[in-house]
Amino acid sequence: MLKLNSHTFFVLTFCTFTSCARRVPLEGLVVSVRPELKEVVVSHKAVDGWMPAMTMPFNVSSEQMAGLYPGARVDFEIGVTKSRTKVRRMKLVESALDGIKLDDGEALKLSPPESKVALGSIIPDFTLTDQSGNITSLSDFRGRTVVINFIYTRCPLPDVCPRLSAGFAFLQKKFSQRIGTELILLTITMDPTYDTVPVLSNYAARWHASKDGWRFLTGTKQQVAKVAGYFGLIYWAEEDSLVHSSVTSILGPDGRLVARVEGSRHSVTQLADLVLNQLDRGKK
Repeated sequence: MLKLNSHTFFVLTFCTFTSCARRVPLEGLVVSVRPELKEVVVSHKAVDGWMPAMTMPFNVSSEQMAGLYPGARVDFEIGVTKSRTKVRRMKLVESALDGIKLDDGEALKLSPPESKVALGSIIPDFTLTDQSGNITSLSDFRGRTVVINFIYTRCPLPDVCPRLSAGFAFLQKKFSQRIGTELILLTITMDPTYDTVPVLSNYAARWHASKDGWRFLTGTKQQVAKVAGYFGLIYWAEEDSLVHSSVTSILGPDGRLVARVEGSRHSVTQLADLVLNQLDRGKK
């Protein structure tokens, strides 16, 4: 009996009711890159009234694959015919400084910190203090997948820091059986002067954060700045707020940086797809 995957089933169903000649624009998050197969796995958003959000592999050319990495945001177009689905274009969305805009709406173009760690490299160990007042080192979590983001509790923009925290809350719920054992979430404040241990404790309680699985970390300004540099974060104080980029990073069990999601425009399900891919790889 012929077995159809969700992708093939979708194409055949679509072709049954149409002329099978359509180009569809999609937006997604790269989950994995497989050069040996000329394949990119993408968690893409839904196309209203036509295609649900899903994660699927796409065959691409070497040129289309160039520059892609786990966590990259991409815009692409597929062409659907009766016999195949073909990627006609795939473009990396530049988003390194999402959230940093000039008054006229134009994005700032700034160089990343010199200390930014490259994908595939080990993040240097660091030590900060969590919301319970416990000294916490990155090396404490070797052997587990670690997801790290940066926020500050006074952030006034609902689509930036609160959105990033909501994403971690979603991960905590989705992976409730693996949080604390296989998966660790670390949220580091960019505003350590204000975000003291008691402040972070209250903030963590607001998000129902597990003390074992989701740590909120603070330290001195110098400590936080050094750690932020490893992940390519850029931020500075401006009046009563912080101007900052956004980045969510995934570390494998050996401490290597395996994925980087820049900005806060990804969906929580896309982030979960990326984390699940790493959790599954960690079990092999």
